[in-house]
Amino acid sequence: MPALFISLILAAILAYLWYASLLKKRTSAIEALKVIDSKIDKRLTLFTELCQEKPSYPRPLTDDQQAQLQHLKQLQPQYDWDQPIEESNVAGGSLSVSIAAWQQIDQGLEALLTTVNKDKLCADQLAEYIQLELDFVHAEDFYRKAVEELNSGVKIFPGSAVAKFAHIAPMPIFDQVKE
Repeated sequence: MPALFISLILAAILAYLWYASLLKKRTSAIEALKVIDSKIDKRLTLFTELCQEKPSYPRPLTDDQQAQLQHLKQLQPQYDWDQPIEESNVAGGSLSVSIAAWQQIDQGLEALLTTVNKDKLCADQLAEYIQLELDFVHAEDFYRKAVEELNSGVKIFPGSAVAKFAHIAPMPIFDQVKE
């Protein structure tokens, strides 16, 4: 009887430690999402400022480029997810929509920047924009690693049992989201 009691206590301790580990990994992923959200907002705003008409640079964007920028600005509200992570992290939930919109905005801004004449842009703002782009990539990499650890922890035993009990689900990775 004492061996059974000790086994149950050890199992409970193991389950709690696994739960704490899963929560820490999920919290890290959520923090990375907040950084990604912030960086994409700043990039979109800064790119818009970079490409404003100036006396030294009239009509910096063609009509096609302007339309692409407007399309990216219209995507911006789609990636605001304010639901708790448990509700938004379901198949087709707002987290997947947010990640898809972030990817589309990121790729769209990269494509637009390659077509703009950078010689006439403000060098300081351009350097700040490029730094924001690098920060976005680093945050995306951090998120990807945190989610890979979380997802592997959720999928293997005893994590799968603990995750079901604690309502912790695998999170989408940027590469897995279809545009």
